Amino acid sequence: MRIVFAGTPEFAAKHLKALLKSPYEVLAVITQPDKRGKRGRSLVESPVKKMAREFGLTTLQPMKLTKKDLSPFNFELLVVVAFGQILDLNVLQTPAKGSINVHASLLPRWRGAAPIQRSILAGDKNSGVTIMQMDDGLDTGNILASQSIRSAGENSDSLTKKLCSVGQELLLKTLGEFDRLQKSAIPQNDQHATYAPKISKDEAKINWLSNSTLIERQVRAFYPSPVAYTFIDGIRVKIFSAEESTENYGNAGEIIQVSKDGVLVGTKTKAIRIKEVQLDQGKGNILKGTDIQNGWSRIFSSGKFFEHT
Repeated sequence: MRIVFAGTPEFAAKHLKALLKSPYEVLAVITQPDKRGKRGRSLVESPVKKMAREFGLTTLQPMKLTKKDLSPFNFELLVVVAFGQILDLNVLQTPAKGSINVHASLLPRWRGAAPIQRSILAGDKNSGVTIMQMDDGLDTGNILASQSIRSAGENSDSLTKKLCSVGQELLLKTLGEFDRLQKSAIPQNDQHATYAPKISKDEAKINWLSNSTLIERQVRAFYPSPVAYTFIDGIRVKIFSAEESTENYGNAGEIIQVSKDGVLVGTKTKAIRIKEVQLDQGKGNILKGTDIQNGWSRIFSSGKFFEHT
């Protein structure tokens, strides 16, 4: 089968590599235009572009993909993985076999840009990957295949890696049975749909007046990006890992205890133990309980408060 691949982040690059190691022929790769780095000094290539260059593949980076962009390629299927553009129906219908998408959720749950983070925030015990035929809706196409995994306790980083592995295997399996699966594709039940809008940095700010369960999920959902954060003494504190305590004590935002195990903080319900942090001052090192206890007691000490909201 002759394929054109569209994708952008590392999650997509892993799927591209799986295709390149398979019997399927990838004729070209489409990815987002290079973007300015964090300091704005130089352009940064997407992981998919780097992978395509490594394998000597023709690469397109249109601001908006059109049917004309695809006309030079005699291909049968467009495979889309976390591309980052909404594609017009005439583009999706260009190849003879249509277009498919690898989506990191169990559709119709979590349609949209941030399914992994939204799943963690909601406390889902299971997650998965769905491969669907693409139409002109937002992740609304008929389902070709899906696979579920246990996701309770995962953060976005670990769950992304697990779903990436599942997705690669499921993609190759789907391509191997494509004609049969296409004939038996299952329409999604829109009544069961939930949506996963893009994450904003403001959502990552901890509100200590929230319950401990929600705060713990925030920390997991927003690691490694944009990272949950709070403030103390006007200093921004990024929280990389935390756990919910079994005890229900302390005022919201109050530091109850600092120990080698971390910083215990009160919430609306149970306390939260912060395990790893990074401060927007000093060398920016990631600090664990012992580091905080020994070197940062002037900031983290019992009785002090993080900003509530």
